[in-house]
Amino acid sequence: MDPRERATSLPRTLGWASVAAYGLGAILGAGVYSVIGAAAGRVGDGMWLAFLISAVVALITALAYAELATMFPRAGGEFLYVQRAMPEGRILSFTVGAMMAVAAAATAATVAIAFGGYLSALASIPTGVAAPLLVAILAGVAIIGVRESTTMVALFTCIEAGGLVLVIVLGATSERFGEALAAVPTDGLLSGAALVFFAYLGFENIVNLAEETREPERNLPRAILASVGGATLLYLLVALAVVALIPAGDLARSDAPLADAVGTRSSALSGALGGIALFATANTAMAALISGSRILYAMAREGRLPAALARVGVARRTPWVATLAVAGTALALVPLGDVAIVAGLTSFASLLAFAAVNASVVVLRVRAASTPRPFHVPWAVGRVPVLSLLGAVLALVLVTQLDTHVLVAGAVLLALLVGASLLPVTRRRRAPA
Repeated sequence: MDPRERATSLPRTLGWASVAAYGLGAILGAGVYSVIGAAAGRVGDGMWLAFLISAVVALITALAYAELATMFPRAGGEFLYVQRAMPEGRILSFTVGAMMAVAAAATAATVAIAFGGYLSALASIPTGVAAPLLVAILAGVAIIGVRESTTMVALFTCIEAGGLVLVIVLGATSERFGEALAAVPTDGLLSGAALVFFAYLGFENIVNLAEETREPERNLPRAILASVGGATLLYLLVALAVVALIPAGDLARSDAPLADAVGTRSSALSGALGGIALFATANTAMAALISGSRILYAMAREGRLPAALARVGVARRTPWVATLAVAGTALALVPLGDVAIVAGLTSFASLLAFAAVNASVVVLRVRAASTPRPFHVPWAVGRVPVLSLLGAVLALVLVTQLDTHVLVAGAVLLALLVGASLLPVTRRRRAPA
């Protein structure tokens, strides 16, 4: 291998099970622990319907990611797909990629703050110390190696999934379990679906491991669909279980809704769930750091960001400069962390990116009809994949359901990134393939 190519290449060391576990851990994470109370306030006992609607949007978009990942099995995700579909839209591809990288850093910062809050309650360590320390430790693990990182994520995923199974088991013992299936949908159903969609974010991170996955054309679609399917099953059962344990109104007023729901049966188990939340928040932060760094790495390799961000370590073969950049941004955001606003901004950025990814599938079916696609989004009319077209529309509909202050903040972020796309550094000649 040419030394210059080796300096910017990633090793294929991951099998599909490791990637699927990474994806499931990225999805489960801290999202469901933080948004289920607010969702209960908007939707009531019919909260499971909000999760189901979000699952449909997530699954349709997951199919789009699976097709594009098999066409272009390289790191970069949304940035790469939009650039390949619309090479003339350089501002669009840069904005989509940078928006997802910023969202990754913001997510890492937010859940690090949540981690600090849980840890301070258990060990009297100040949040201002615990949150930055977590980001620094996770960045170190990410730099050490992707195999070590995904192994840690898989372990933490088992622990956090165990917490959700605990909620389900306790809820299933209640005589009210399943009553929510007959709940009448409320006017806040779509708004609730837009909110709980945050809990599904993470499956898109899988494609950023494309260059580090063995046989990506076969393993990436399997990992994406397995992670979304597993998360959907857990979420629907949790939504039914929590309202069987505690009234929806009480969930809406709770700062720790799942812990309070379990607390109706056992205070000891409630405390254990708080401990599990430490692993959930750490898992989300790790997945965000890995995903964000691969996006910056790909953008730099394509000549859209400084070339230093595409460097990988000689021994560990990880994009250490990009990882430090994402971790540094997260550390800068820690003092400003607001869980509600950042969760909304992350949903805003991700939904727009999902619309762009679905649109990319439609465009590439026409522009690159002869390009091999080991995986196809099903149900096309002519060359137009109906599901991808529907996915783009549904993603934009959910954007309109976000709170006004989130839409304003998102518009400001978009304006800043469009301005950044016009800076001279983004006009660099593409790096050699």
